[in-house]
Amino acid sequence: MKKTGTVIGALLFMLLFISGCTKAIPAEEAANILIDTMIYDQQTEAFQINFANSEELTEIFVEQRTLFEENFTQGILQTGEAVDEQLAMEISEMLMQQMRETTSYQIKNITETKPIYHVTYEIQGFNLLQLFKESITELLVRIQNDNELVKDEKTLIATTVAIMQEKIPTIEANDTSTEVTLQLKVNRGKWEIVNGQDESLASLYLAFFSGMRSQEELTNAMTEALNEIEVPSMGEPTN
Repeated sequence: MKKTGTVIGALLFMLLFISGCTKAIPAEEAANILIDTMIYDQQTEAFQINFANSEELTEIFVEQRTLFEENFTQGILQTGEAVDEQLAMEISEMLMQQMRETTSYQIKNITETKPIYHVTYEIQGFNLLQLFKESITELLVRIQNDNELVKDEKTLIATTVAIMQEKIPTIEANDTSTEVTLQLKVNRGKWEIVNGQDESLASLYLAFFSGMRSQEELTNAMTEALNEIEVPSMGEPTN
């Protein structure tokens, strides 16, 4: 009986030793899996296998995505009037689909300062600023043609939403790239995102969805674009 216990103990030790010696996949492969899962909803199984606390990270990804989508909807419409939840969801889904179809990224470099890997992504994000400019320009043209639009906020919102739905499928990725650096590390053969990188994760999402690194940068760019928009002369309004 004692001998049996010794054998079982040895087997358990062996299993623990083997699992403890599991080698992590290369840093570049891990960095690609992370973005493919986080942004493009691909390689989810590989993410679960190769990243520690993958479920917790997935929840963080969903939170970041939801936060951006909510800010996007309210920010573009620029109104205090509540937007129909279903309509907001449709716009967000359209944006998500177009972003996935048009954007791209590459790993610019990976540097290691043990135990941290600094991964710099070069991202060609969705041209949200172009969507904003084209949508506002079209809205102003329609208002010029029909002043009644500005008299009812719900009608104005509906018109703005309709324009965005028309424009989103026509918008491509930015010509210029945005760089974002994320820190990763290996823990017992699995990769982890180093703690305290909420700002970097937010920048990563924003880079894919807008081609910019921060909300402040995006807001300033939109304000500047709004000041530059000129509505073509269409003659006298119809109403």
